[in-house]
Amino acid sequence: MRKLFVVFGLLLIVVLGSGFFVLSKTPAKNTESEPKSQMESIQPEVLQRGVDPNTYPKYESNFNLYFAHLNSAIFVDKSKVNNGGKSLNDEDYKSILNEIKKNLSEIKYDDNGEKKPELDKAIKLVDLAIQNNAKKGDQIFEEIHQTIHDLDVYFNTTHFVDDK
Repeated sequence: MRKLFVVFGLLLIVVLGSGFFVLSKTPAKNTESEPKSQMESIQPEVLQRGVDPNTYPKYESNFNLYFAHLNSAIFVDKSKVNNGGKSLNDEDYKSILNEIKKNLSEIKYDDNGEKKPELDKAIKLVDLAIQNNAKKGDQIFEEIHQTIHDLDVYFNTTHFVDDK
């Protein structure tokens, strides 16, 4: 039995030793010169096209865009709100506008800044609605929603789907 262990041990040493020898003769890869794949080059903190915002917090900017769309849909009756059976009042609208502004302001762009003018437009519209104390039915809510809706559909594979 002891001879079996010795033979097995020697065999193990030969196999491992030859493995190390082969590995040491293999040239090392130069990883710096190889192009990065598309997934490796993604910066998750900035707004990305074609990602799923439900992978939050990995795609935080996409997540913020998704929720800005969801909240803006409330203004145009394309999202349902459970407010304990009460209609939304002016303070509720102002609170929702501030939440949308927060979501949009937290969106980060890379150097490309794809669709940045549209995002800036949405932020300006939200600011205008807050300054003018916009009320339910005001046209500005349609503009806010449509601008954010278009951005959400463009960037997110899983975008908020408006109620009909």
